[in-house]
Amino acid sequence: MNRWSLDFAACFDYQAYDEITVNVDLVCGVSSAAVDAKLDTGSKFCIFQPSYARWLGLDLRNGIPERIRTATGSFTAYGHEVRLMIGDLDWSATVYFAEPEEFPINVVGRVGFLDHLRVGLIDYEQLLYLSAYEAA
Repeated sequence: MNRWSLDFAACFDYQAYDEITVNVDLVCGVSSAAVDAKLDTGSKFCIFQPSYARWLGLDLRNGIPERIRTATGSFTAYGHEVRLMIGDLDWSATVYFAEPEEFPINVVGRVGFLDHLRVGLIDYEQLLYLSAYEAA
């Protein structure tokens, strides 16, 4: 039997939420916004409600347009370069802000979030372990 060992820089407890949720700070220039976002390993992109684009001083439609498809339909979102911060982890990424005002959730997905991290999950204990990804 093989045993694997990983070390992580941070551990986040998501017991207070129904889903795996992380507290992410979005930073653009001197503006920042604290966001509770759902971790969605099936989502290609990080997608946030449009109010956060305004909070950061971004013109939503000046971003990179992307048509996002889901199991229930599709919507347009616009990509903007921001810094993401979670605990002591900090990196730049393109994230998307949904166009529909009624967009209901914030999601961190593969591109812009998971592709920057090593992730460990013990769902039974509702613990999420994260470290910056560093290629070997």
